[in-house]
Amino acid sequence: MTGSQYKREPQFLDIESSSYDEDSFPICIAWSLPDGQIKNVLVMPDEDWNPQGSHLPYETLQHLYDHGVSGIDIIREMNDDLDGKPVYIDGTDYDAELLEKLCDTFDEEPTFELTPITSLITNKKFEEILDSKNVIMQENNLNTKHAEHNVLSLLIMARENQFL
Repeated sequence: MTGSQYKREPQFLDIESSSYDEDSFPICIAWSLPDGQIKNVLVMPDEDWNPQGSHLPYETLQHLYDHGVSGIDIIREMNDDLDGKPVYIDGTDYDAELLEKLCDTFDEEPTFELTPITSLITNKKFEEILDSKNVIMQENNLNTKHAEHNVLSLLIMARENQFL
C-alpha cells in the first residue's frame, strides 16, 4: 500500500510498567503504525532492573521471561517504525521515564519524539482528553491495563476528532 492509498494516522505509544513505584520497569509496550495497525510487545526484564525484587507475581515474571522480547530488539523495532515522527502519549512523564529507563539500560537513544496528546488535540484540556479516552475505553470494552487497548483508544479518539 503506498502513502497515497491511505491516510496517515497519528502514531501513539503506551508503556505498561511493573508498578508505579520509583523502581518500576517496562513490562509491555504498544505503538501504532501510520496505517493504524498496533504492535504490542512484552518486555523481557533486564537483571539491572531487579525484577525479583519487584511486586510482580512469580507467574507474571516467568511469563515475561518466557514470552518477552529483549529490550534492545524492542528499541530497534520502535526506532524503525517511529523514526523521526512525533509519537503521541497521554502519560507524558510516566511513559517518558519508562522509555528512558529502557533506552538507558541498553545505551540506545530513541529516534522519535514523545509528544503530549495535547499537542494533537488542542481543542480540549488534558483532563477532557482523559475523560474522552475513558468513555471510549468503556464503550469498546477495553482494559486500561493493556497497552494496546490504550493505544487503540487514542487512535479511535483521533479518528473521532478527524486528525487523519
